[in-house]
Amino acid sequence: MYIREKKAGVRVSSPASAAFGDHYDVIVIGLGTAGSMAAITAARRGLKVLGIERLNSMGGTGTIGGVVGYYYGNRGGIFEEIDSQVISYQKQEDFVRFQGVHGEIKNWVLDSNAVQAGVEIRYESFVIGVYLDGTSVKGVRWVSPEGIHDTSAKVVIDCTGNAEVAELAGVAFDMGRELDGKCQPFSNVLMKSYPNGSVGNFYTDSGYIDIDDPDSVNQAIFESNLLGTHLQECYNEESVVLKVCPLLGLRETRRIVGEDQVTFGDVLADHLTREPIFFGFSNLDNHGKDMAFESDNQQDWLVAASLFGPNMNVPIPKGTLIPKGYDGILVAGRCLSVDHDIASAIRQKRDMQKSGEAAASMAYLSIHQNVQLKKVPYGLLRAMLEESKCLRAVERTEIREITPQEDHEQAPIPATKWLTDTQAIREALNTDKPGIAIWSAKRLGEPIAYALEEWMNQQEHPLLRKNSALALGLMGRTKCVPVLREIVYARDLYLPRTSRKYNQPHLFAAIYLLGRLKDTEIMPELLRFIREDTFMETLETDSSNDEFIYDRKELYFQFFSFSMMAAFRIAEAHPEWRQQLAEVMGSRLADPGLELIITLKTHIREANGFLKKKMNARVESIYNRLISNWS
Repeated sequence: MYIREKKAGVRVSSPASAAFGDHYDVIVIGLGTAGSMAAITAARRGLKVLGIERLNSMGGTGTIGGVVGYYYGNRGGIFEEIDSQVISYQKQEDFVRFQGVHGEIKNWVLDSNAVQAGVEIRYESFVIGVYLDGTSVKGVRWVSPEGIHDTSAKVVIDCTGNAEVAELAGVAFDMGRELDGKCQPFSNVLMKSYPNGSVGNFYTDSGYIDIDDPDSVNQAIFESNLLGTHLQECYNEESVVLKVCPLLGLRETRRIVGEDQVTFGDVLADHLTREPIFFGFSNLDNHGKDMAFESDNQQDWLVAASLFGPNMNVPIPKGTLIPKGYDGILVAGRCLSVDHDIASAIRQKRDMQKSGEAAASMAYLSIHQNVQLKKVPYGLLRAMLEESKCLRAVERTEIREITPQEDHEQAPIPATKWLTDTQAIREALNTDKPGIAIWSAKRLGEPIAYALEEWMNQQEHPLLRKNSALALGLMGRTKCVPVLREIVYARDLYLPRTSRKYNQPHLFAAIYLLGRLKDTEIMPELLRFIREDTFMETLETDSSNDEFIYDRKELYFQFFSFSMMAAFRIAEAHPEWRQQLAEVMGSRLADPGLELIITLKTHIREANGFLKKKMNARVESIYNRLISNWS
């Protein structure tokens, strides 16, 4: 047996004896969104459970983190029972009116349920080492106000959100997107008292963070607390600030490499498990605005087809909770084994609570069946999860278009069906909501390609013409290139209405697809967009999209970033363009007057455009990475 610890930030291994002070069936590390459900579920199953939490309360994001509402996710599971207890207290006159699930009451309800179930809770404590026998986790070394403890367990469940225990054990992981490793923006939540006497939250995206860099974490905390949305010149009775929540709202950090992985490519290709332990339900909720740096799959979906709105119901297999090659350890929460693209959909609070319950159920069966975690019988596991409605027999893989305020399980909202009838696709392509038809055509491929080429030549139907070209571009058909060029030359910022928000202008979809198609004829125009921004003065913009493109500076960032990435794709295939592209990019990035700026997203429309983020350094880093491949 040996122990893995970190010394001066470096993971080291050393031999260890099995001198454990205590033994538990299950140790849950991190009692937040997933961990609170894991600990309560395991203890209710009769297991001896230790819960270790570095803060001083349970519930994480939904309590001390101040994110007290729900954004999509599926109903069912023990969290519903917990929430119903909270709401019953909320209705009493003893408590102030609260917008959402009352975080302070939920703290108390979680504590009460955990203690009643028999969980031994240790707050203000954290893990500093992991005991292993080969690749089987046997226990942890942890610190509490009482000192250092060495404790063994049959199963350790890492619910830290950042896979901190799994990483300490040596588990492989991914983080961020493929191009530059960057994760989504984080939020810093305020609690406020509003004029109607109720208490609620307020938050915007607050910036970016490198969770592996302690200096970056500290800087993110300080800077987000000092933002103008938080620290104001003066406050008034319209909204009284009660507190800044002490837990940052991280949307994405480490993701383990598991025995199974769910990718967005799997979702698009319908290659998904038939043995789910829960379903994740959300749209592709990427909060980043540098969409040109995302994967092809994500840009196909969000840029070319403008499909931000549709929600996917994605089955999650048990292997996504099991680190590849390891036993005795599970993860739950946002660090599941998924890729960066689909992680933006598989992170909502309801579903992460389900992941904690599922992990505890897997641990129970592993212990009582005396089998490795990856060999837990699926039939028994499914029966346990269906009993609590964490998993339900009626759930299936599907797409639905609803708003966050609608309940897709109670309202009669039919699932979205991909179109297969040629005439139905034509009619939809000739509207301002063509996204489903564009993607349906992509799925059909060859059988509809000829019809798309015909429609693309119908000058009297401009929407049909352009949307048919986008569909052909997604299919890799070069016959669409002349129409895509027209869109770029016209600087056509027409905005479709496919999704409830964050639709992408035709112009950027066309630039992206021309890059994919390696079109050299468009290169001079792309270089012009990169070289200068004077052309922006004559552009007419659509203010209905100001949540994504707030002003002309942000619009120019989209021109620059999409043109840069398309130009690099073309130069990669046509080396004769490389020197000119490098000269233009090098000169432009050295220009002290260049300002590449985005505004951070907010859930309050009045705060649009308030928080700005300069992207020059990020763009230059990506440029250097891309150009290094040529040398």
